[in-house]
Amino acid sequence: MILSLIVVLSGEAILLASGWIAVLAFFNWIVNSIYFRLSEEPGLERRFGEEYREYKSHVPRWIPRLKPWKPSSQR
Repeated sequence: MILSLIVVLSGEAILLASGWIAVLAFFNWIVNSIYFRLSEEPGLERRFGEEYREYKSHVPRWIPRLKPWKPSSQR
């Protein structure tokens, strides 16, 4: 959802030639990147442990994968 918001804001910035909307998209990306790394990811690591660390090592944070990732327990 966050990536979609950034893509929509970036599209609006281009379509409307608005530097302010581009700044808003960039600011949104920066704030969410910091929040995810400092708050959400440590919480997920505490909750799910090694399973989450394995997931995180195979799934990129912002760019979706072309093929789905399957955990080693499902292979």
